Amino acid sequence: MAMASFKRIFIIFLLPLVLLSCMKNPGTKGSKNSSGLPNVTGTAGEVLVVMDHNLWKSQGGNTLREALEQEFPALPQPEPLFDVIHIPSGAFDDLFKMHRSIVIVDVSSVHDSAIIKFNENIWARPQLVIRLLAPDTESLDTLIANNKDRLINNLQHYDRKRLAEVYRSGKDLNIKSVLSKFRIDMAVPRGYNIDINTDDFASLSIESSQTSQVVFIYRYPYFDKNDFTTRRLIEKRNEFLQKYTEGTRVGSYMTTTEIFPPMTYDLKINGRDFVEIRGLWELNKGYMGGPFLSHSTLDSATNEIVTVEAYVYNPNNKKRNLMRQMEAIVYSFEVIN
Repeated sequence: MAMASFKRIFIIFLLPLVLLSCMKNPGTKGSKNSSGLPNVTGTAGEVLVVMDHNLWKSQGGNTLREALEQEFPALPQPEPLFDVIHIPSGAFDDLFKMHRSIVIVDVSSVHDSAIIKFNENIWARPQLVIRLLAPDTESLDTLIANNKDRLINNLQHYDRKRLAEVYRSGKDLNIKSVLSKFRIDMAVPRGYNIDINTDDFASLSIESSQTSQVVFIYRYPYFDKNDFTTRRLIEKRNEFLQKYTEGTRVGSYMTTTEIFPPMTYDLKINGRDFVEIRGLWELNKGYMGGPFLSHSTLDSATNEIVTVEAYVYNPNNKKRNLMRQMEAIVYSFEVIN
């Protein structure tokens, strides 16, 4: 089957509301951090929605639920973007106020117009609280429909920043040396091993008896803008993986599956342009596979393309939360000038 792709364009803005600070250790349930606020509760990928039942069943509630529970991109089996916990406003007690990500919906005549507000660290830390305020249900429906992408982007961005801050606090000096050689910085937590470290390719991994999480870094010369097309980026990916990811069977190596067309996005992070590719990998002449995510950008100082990618192997089990961890690493990727 011929390789196909489609491109979506996203601009990632660094919003002040989602900048984290002083988060060195998320701690344990009920404990406090240096800010004096309790540490957040809830598991990765959860969103608490505080919304009365009649609103939850309205058009706006359906739009919000569908946005939060849409499929996480490029997984071999469907998993929702977020696990949604819904409670009415009357049940929103002190215990629920400790949750990491909260969306509060309030419809009342006291509101002059429909607005969306973003706040952090109100009842716990590191916490994101999003308020959707409207004078009536009709304006609420319009507010949610017009801001669902903004809401999703902020929830995702905040989750990545939480993890990246934790990862940066435990950086391994040997891995830092590898990153410096490739002229990049990245939040790679302790526990990752250096498997390959050549002039143009490095592989970092952390593995258990059931799972593998691996980061690849590679550089190669840039010639023209066609080098940033999906086809060319996938070709270079396959070229590096065939060279450096030899399997146990003769002639086996990792490659990009052609059954699932890769998803490509143009991103702007901290003013730098990246091409993001999400797709599925497989083992040529083998039976392994899973999701991957890559970010590629131009290092103009060396006139080279630098790619950081990460993949997960977790057969017969859910992969979303493992990929969220890899997202935090890949999205922290910066070129050192």
